[in-house]
Amino acid sequence: MVCLQIAKLKPSWAPLPRRRRALGLALLALGVLAGCAYERAIDQPATIKATWFSYLNGDDIRSACTDGSPSWYRLVYNGNYGEQLRTYEVVADGAGRAYYTARVQTGSGLDLAKFSFVDLQAVAGWTTVRTRLIPADLAALERALEASDAFGPAPVGLRLASEQFYWVASLCRDGRFHFNAWLYPSARAEGLRFPQALLGHDGTGIAVNPPREVAGIERIRRTGKGKGGPRHFDLEVGENGFKGHQTVF
Repeated sequence: MVCLQIAKLKPSWAPLPRRRRALGLALLALGVLAGCAYERAIDQPATIKATWFSYLNGDDIRSACTDGSPSWYRLVYNGNYGEQLRTYEVVADGAGRAYYTARVQTGSGLDLAKFSFVDLQAVAGWTTVRTRLIPADLAALERALEASDAFGPAPVGLRLASEQFYWVASLCRDGRFHFNAWLYPSARAEGLRFPQALLGHDGTGIAVNPPREVAGIERIRRTGKGKGGPRHFDLEVGENGFKGHQTVF
């Protein structure tokens, strides 16, 4: 993966004291990693931490979604980024069944501030469960997605803060890519049907962090600054994906 070849860079701060050089290299690494594209390696902490926004935007699904490609659904629950993340991947096998993967991460979340090339596995990992869905289960999930208007237009302009609770969907069906998002609390989020269908097969044993309204986000960010907590970020929904993101230290 080209974006991880940091060791080949020759920074201009070589004459600086060792601690300052180390800090500069760390910042450069984070800057380079922030632009990496997700390449199907979510279970590797370094990769997913470097490509979280690409993963959340469904870039890999988007590029693979062409005529004749199998249905591929990714649904991500942000249960306050610093508290819980849940991701679900469902990929049809072409015979009416599907491969189902549930992943849950709790605690500090994907804290980029704790990124280390030395001890990548020490950063929080995922609890992962994989199984197969029979045709009836896959059909039930697709009905739930339709009932949730997951294949409908995305709420353009909706802003999502990392401290909030929301679902994001990247869906490939019949060779067409669909993107959507739902923020709690809202009427759209309360009407969702697919979470129940997904959780019915979730064998991780980790309870869902229930959605709640998060007030005073700016105050939370100010008081949490410099205390070693996870970074904060904001996302804005576009017509068929995120317009971009802003990271707040």
